Amino acid sequence: MNCKGFTLVEVLIVVIIIGILSSIGLPQFAASIEKAKGGEARAYLGHIQTAEKIYYAEKETYISNLSDLDLNLTQKYWSISITTPTSITFTATATRLGGTHSGQTIIMDERSNMSGTWEYL
Repeated sequence: MNCKGFTLVEVLIVVIIIGILSSIGLPQFAASIEKAKGGEARAYLGHIQTAEKIYYAEKETYISNLSDLDLNLTQKYWSISITTPTSITFTATATRLGGTHSGQTIIMDERSNMSGTWEYL
């Protein structure tokens, strides 16, 4: 008798291998997505820094109101805020809005120093 096909053992081995590979791959994929979302926040902070420097060149002071900077930032994953402790310094903060990293921050000052609590800094 010449039967063609897979035995149950062969199918189980393939399923086990796929399970092992997916258990390794899915966390890596989730981390890559989160890092990409962090890139979005860094881009926002870079745009804010550029706008603040332009504003400072014109008015010799930084501004703390994000809407006055004439930027159109779609804040889907991050909430952006600006503080100006003095007229010659500012701090832009991106706060993660949702997911497992909710509440983590990326902070940039007027000298492009990055800090914060975000896991992938």
